[in-house]
Amino acid sequence: MRKRGYKYRLNSGLKGVIVFTIAFIVGVLAMKVLDRVIAERVIARDAQVLLQKFKMYLNDSNQQLSALPNLVIVDNQCSAEQEQAIKDTLFNANFVRWIAVTTPSHNMICQTGTIERNITSLDVFEVSQGLSVAVANDVDSVGHELFLVRHMRGFDYVASITPLRPRYFVPVECQGCLKYRVSLNTNPRIEFGNQSFVGKGRISHTIVEHQQGYSATFELTGNKEFLEQYAQFEWYVSFIVGFLSGVIGTLLYWRWNHHRNSIEQQIRQGVSAGEFIPFYQPIVDSRRNELVGVEILMRWQRDKDRFIPPNQFIPFAEDTGLISDMTASMLEHVFDDIKAFGSDVKPLFFSLNIVPSHLDSDDIVDYVESLRLNRLLQQHKLSLEITERYPIRDMKRARAVSQKLSRLGVDLKLDDAGTGYGSFSYIQNLNISTLKIDKMFVDTIGQQDSFNRSTLDAIVAFAKESQLALIAEGVETSEQLDYLNSVGVELIQGYYYSKPLQGNELMQWFNDSSLE
Repeated sequence: MRKRGYKYRLNSGLKGVIVFTIAFIVGVLAMKVLDRVIAERVIARDAQVLLQKFKMYLNDSNQQLSALPNLVIVDNQCSAEQEQAIKDTLFNANFVRWIAVTTPSHNMICQTGTIERNITSLDVFEVSQGLSVAVANDVDSVGHELFLVRHMRGFDYVASITPLRPRYFVPVECQGCLKYRVSLNTNPRIEFGNQSFVGKGRISHTIVEHQQGYSATFELTGNKEFLEQYAQFEWYVSFIVGFLSGVIGTLLYWRWNHHRNSIEQQIRQGVSAGEFIPFYQPIVDSRRNELVGVEILMRWQRDKDRFIPPNQFIPFAEDTGLISDMTASMLEHVFDDIKAFGSDVKPLFFSLNIVPSHLDSDDIVDYVESLRLNRLLQQHKLSLEITERYPIRDMKRARAVSQKLSRLGVDLKLDDAGTGYGSFSYIQNLNISTLKIDKMFVDTIGQQDSFNRSTLDAIVAFAKESQLALIAEGVETSEQLDYLNSVGVELIQGYYYSKPLQGNELMQWFNDSSLE
C-alpha cells in the first residue's frame, strides 16, 4: 500500500532563509503600520484642537461685534467718535484684523483701514439670527478671506477674521505640510481653508458637526512630510525590529521543524519496530445477535503499557504520506491475529481505513491481490472504509481503482457519511456498498428539534432508496439501539457491545459473549 511518486521538498536551510525573510518584512511593515496608526491618532487630535480654535475664533469675534456701542449713523456716514469706537473694538479683538460698517446693499460707511481687494466672488450664509458668515475669493490669491457679519440696527457690522494658522496651535515643524478645509452644507455651499500645501495629501481626518439648519465639516490633511514628521520609529529602528522578528521567526520555525522531524523519525522507527498495532471494534448484527465483522483501528504502542493517542500522529502521518508504511506494518500484526484465530471462526469482514489518495494508483489493488494469492486473510474478507476528510483529486482515476477492488471482492464503505467532502459524489462514482453513520448523528437520538437528527433520518432514507447497507457507529445506549432498529439499521458498532480490543481480547470477548 505504498504510494508512488516523489514529493519535492525544499532544503531545510533554504526554508529557514525564506522564513527569516518573511518575518523580517512583516516586522518592518508592522513598525510602519504602527507609525501610521500613531500619525492617524495625532492628526485626529490636531483636527479636534483646530476645530475648537476655529469655533473660538468665531465666538470671540461675534462677541466683539455684539459689544459695539449703539452707533447712530446719519447720512450713511460715521462720525469721528464712531470710527474711534470701531478702532477700539479692533484693538481689543483677538482674532479680528479689520472692521467695517456697511449698508445691507454692501455700500461702505466706515472702516478701520483701507485695504485694496480684488474680490471675484462672495458667498454669504446666515448661520443664526442676525449673524452671517461670508467667504470672499480674491483673483490675485489662492487663499480666501473669511468675514463675520453682524446685522444690527439696520446696518451690517463686518469683521475680517484672522486666518487660522494650523502651525500656531499644533506642533508642526514642516512648512506647507498641513492644510484644513471647512465646508458648510448650506445654500449656497460654502468652502474655505488654507491653501499653502505642497504635494498630495497622505493622511487626513474629518469631523462633522450638525447645527440647526446646516452641517459643518472640518477636514485636516497632511502630506508625506507631515506623515514622516510623526513617524515614531525611524527606518533603522524598523530594521532592528524586522531583524529580531526574523531571528525569532527562524528560531520558532527550526523548533517546529525539529519537532516535526522528530515525530517523523519516531514514526519511521515505530514502523521498523512494529509499534503500530491493530485494535478491533466489533460490528454486530443486532437482529440476529451475530458478530459479522470488525473495524481495524490503528494504535501506537511506544512501550508495553504506553499508547500514543491517534489524534497525535494520524493527521501528521496522512499529511506526510507515512500512513501507508504504518498501515502495512500494522497489517502484519493483523495477519498474525487472523492466523491465531484459526479456521474455527466463521468468516468476518475486516474493515481498514484508507484516504482518497490511496485511490490515486493501482498500488492498493496490487496489494489486495497479493493478500488473496497468499491467503493471508484465510476465510475472511477485506473491506475498505474511505474517509471524507480529504477531497478526491482525480475522480475518474479513483473510479477505475474502485472498480478493480470490487472485482477482487473488496467492499467499499463510506466512513462518517454526511460529514465531509461530496458524500453523494463518492457513492455515485466509487461502488460504495455501505454507509457508516457517524457518532455525531447517533448522539442526536432522543433529542428534540435537532438538525443532525433530521440528517440521520435523511441518511437512512437515502440508503434504503439506494439499496445501500448501513452501519451505525458510536452506539452506546439501548435507546439508541432501539431507535436504529426501528428505522431498519441493524449493523451496530460501539461501546454498547464492546470497546476496541486487541486480538487476544477480541477472541476472549467473543467466547465470553452470547453472540453467535
